[in-house]
Amino acid sequence: MEVEHDLVEAYFESNGFLVRQAGRPESSSTRKKLESLLTLAIFNPAVGQNASDLGFRLYTSDLKKIRSGLVSLLGWGNSGFTNGMLNNDSLLIKYFKNELKDNRLDSNFSPSPELAESGMGSFMRLLIVPALPRNETKITEVFTILQKNKVDGVLTTRSILENLLRQSDPGHFNPGKPFSQILNLLKAYELAKEPQLEMF
Repeated sequence: MEVEHDLVEAYFESNGFLVRQAGRPESSSTRKKLESLLTLAIFNPAVGQNASDLGFRLYTSDLKKIRSGLVSLLGWGNSGFTNGMLNNDSLLIKYFKNELKDNRLDSNFSPSPELAESGMGSFMRLLIVPALPRNETKITEVFTILQKNKVDGVLTTRSILENLLRQSDPGHFNPGKPFSQILNLLKAYELAKEPQLEMF
């Protein structure tokens, strides 16, 4: 889903990061293998190094402690995620187990020497996910699954949308970013209010 890619890219850019696509697109010649995930390389020149005190569940306020990373998107468009999973912790557990089998993230987070991001030095391995369970036990289970897949931190699509909505300005339309225009229109017509800060 191209709009998800644009949202993630805009999210990091609007929070001070330089962003570019990492790796190289893979041909989907074999449908048996899970589709490769979009991965972005991010770099924040204003931060000296990645902080060592970050939690696993990340929020926008944590970005000011991140210097560089590889960010993969497990989204609505490149996975089996459905609307019914948003409020069903058991389905979410099955979803993560299924989507991350066969070391799906290995190539995303272990760039080969010929790729530019292999020279990034120390970087965080971040994953954007559509949703996380609400139950504390089940969220711990999901975090264990993600950590086994070498993920250093996780962000949700909801957090990204909330941040971009908070930053949107109905008086300023950016013709190059269609999703930005949509967020501005939603605010202009009062179909979307300022999001409440998510508490964890």
